[in-house]
Amino acid sequence: MKNLTDIRQSDNWGKYLSTLGFYHKRTPGGVMMVFKKILGVSLVKIQRPRPLTTQDIKEIEDLGKQEKAALIKIEPNIGQDQSLLTEAGYITSMTPLAVPTTIYIDLEKSEEDLWNSISHSGRYSIHRAEREGVQIKFYENPPEESLTKFHEVFKETSEKKSFYMIPLRETLSRAKSFGRESFVVAAYDREGKLAGAKLYLAHNGLVLYSLGGTTELARKTKAGYELLWRSILYFKGLGYKVMDLEGKNDKRFPFFTSRWEGFSHFKEKFGGEEVRFPVPYTKFTNPILQFMSKLIPVGF
Repeated sequence: MKNLTDIRQSDNWGKYLSTLGFYHKRTPGGVMMVFKKILGVSLVKIQRPRPLTTQDIKEIEDLGKQEKAALIKIEPNIGQDQSLLTEAGYITSMTPLAVPTTIYIDLEKSEEDLWNSISHSGRYSIHRAEREGVQIKFYENPPEESLTKFHEVFKETSEKKSFYMIPLRETLSRAKSFGRESFVVAAYDREGKLAGAKLYLAHNGLVLYSLGGTTELARKTKAGYELLWRSILYFKGLGYKVMDLEGKNDKRFPFFTSRWEGFSHFKEKFGGEEVRFPVPYTKFTNPILQFMSKLIPVGF
């Protein structure tokens, strides 16, 4: 799969995090580090950077030292030489902050190949949604009023599935930070009632499925299948290269992904490529945390 810059390394993502009390800086080599100040020291997270070199790691630690970092957490991208991290004193962590495994859809495939990649039951469900009269609408840079309405659908699904849902202000902040590269794709039934919606964020050829949900009524139909299929075609038409479906179950992290079986099965029906990221790595730069790290088998 194409090696595109992850959304979490974009300035727009940094802009979003700044509304949550974080700040970010870049190393001379361009790696984005996100900082959170607590009691005069910084906790640092670096998510999905391009594969890091020894020089990158040095620059990360130099900038961390300048910002009084007590802990540096790196969630590597695919292709990372993990030996460079262990040689630099990083230890593995079993507490990911970003999804550890996801599914990529190659939008540069032809529409025919994308369709043929979908499972038989998936194609049936899309056709059934069309027979049910499902209508899809697309909103670029959606206004706050619309996002507020869509957020209620996201929230309804999270409560139904017992998932955590970010508050409305964060949903609004995500969309505002990405501006014209934020999109909502919404499904309506034949009477025009909102059945489901997905919020997407895009950057440098990659589209991230950020939030989504369906109403109780829609869960009795196949609207979700038509919604994702039309999203794929929409972003392909806009010239994006890859759609990241943002997460599937991962047996390495059962506590983190144990409730993901249902929507993982749904996503797998669209025939994308599973992308399994390396485990996170942590380094304690504060003496007290360094001592504590020797008493536990893995990092935080």
